[in-house]
Amino acid sequence: MPRKPQKSEICLNCNFPLRPEDNFCPNCGQENNVRNVPARYLIVELFEGFYSFDTKLWNTIKASILKPGKITLDYLEGKRARYVPPLKFYLFISFIFFLLLGKLSDNAIDSSNINGAILSDDDIGTMNISLNELLGNQKKYYSKDTNDVSSIDFEFKSKDSLLLTIKNLQNAHDSVLNKLLLSEDIDTNSITRENLRNALAYIPLDNAALDSIKPKFGIFGKVSFDTKEEYYKFKTDIQNYNKEQIDSVLLSKGEDPTWFNRQMLKKMGVYDFKSKDSIKQITQAILKSISLTMFIMMPLTAILLLLIFYRRKYYYEHLIFTIHIHTIFFIIFSLILTIQIYISESFGGKLWGWSFLLCMIYLVISLRNNYKQSWGKTIAKFILMSIPYGIAAFILTLFAVVYGFLA
Repeated sequence: MPRKPQKSEICLNCNFPLRPEDNFCPNCGQENNVRNVPARYLIVELFEGFYSFDTKLWNTIKASILKPGKITLDYLEGKRARYVPPLKFYLFISFIFFLLLGKLSDNAIDSSNINGAILSDDDIGTMNISLNELLGNQKKYYSKDTNDVSSIDFEFKSKDSLLLTIKNLQNAHDSVLNKLLLSEDIDTNSITRENLRNALAYIPLDNAALDSIKPKFGIFGKVSFDTKEEYYKFKTDIQNYNKEQIDSVLLSKGEDPTWFNRQMLKKMGVYDFKSKDSIKQITQAILKSISLTMFIMMPLTAILLLLIFYRRKYYYEHLIFTIHIHTIFFIIFSLILTIQIYISESFGGKLWGWSFLLCMIYLVISLRNNYKQSWGKTIAKFILMSIPYGIAAFILTLFAVVYGFLA
């Protein structure tokens, strides 16, 4: 037989005055019971919490899938007890989505041909020489003639690799030569291609200019070193550099000490881009940054809805709808990721196009059900909002990628 609760005159949680008949605090809802809580109560409370959350989660997902827009309408009408709160629902689903996305990216990196080794000596030293220098003339840095091929610059790691590149270019297809010309801002026409082929044919195999060039061991921009020893020492020391030391390095190499240059130098100095572990760290940082930008994207989307579906006057109504929609999108994407990771990567990859189409259809139906407008108006407004939404999403994603890498 359960024991009667021992009641208190004040709430032990919020100090609100209680009456003898109060079983629960009218202010905060805590039970009015000062008895010591037995261990079995904690276990029961734990399972009750799980059951309550699971039931609400199932009700929320079921209503969302079967009746697009229903949970938003129910929430705005005050029917909230049966569903998981919108923000809690979003955080739970988005956590699963980004967890799966991180898992997929790790799998892709593990299966890639990145060797996972520390940079070898052959990977770091690079040299540059212009076509004019290869022909025995002085280096030409710039030419106003858009047909002048003599300023074309070659980057190479060894004499043998450069000579092989030149040999391949001598008999290369026009499209290959066009690509090289375009990279140097030179006109791609039959004259420039013929001039390039003739110049390449006259380059001597035993070229003295190549023997006089020393490799540069570059980090970022103009920051490079003359020896491998200096290069490796900098890679080791920069992890402990403060802002003033980094700025000093940038200034000594002719770079402006801006925040961007400072962050790029630190990242390029610390990370080994031939290491799978480094690539994973960068990817996870970028994914974290993207997840945070979604909190910016949802309020912006709500503003867009407020402007387009202006008959619903209150901003929070559009924000609730936006949170629900993004959550459903994450559920759909999470299902695809689950298939791709645990069932079939190739089959899951083929489903992405269909998933985006499904999201668009779901959004149109939700807009129709939530804002109670005709199909024609709903589709027209959907198209109208898609353009600024797409632009904002692209800009924010680009910002998230850059910031995730740099910061």
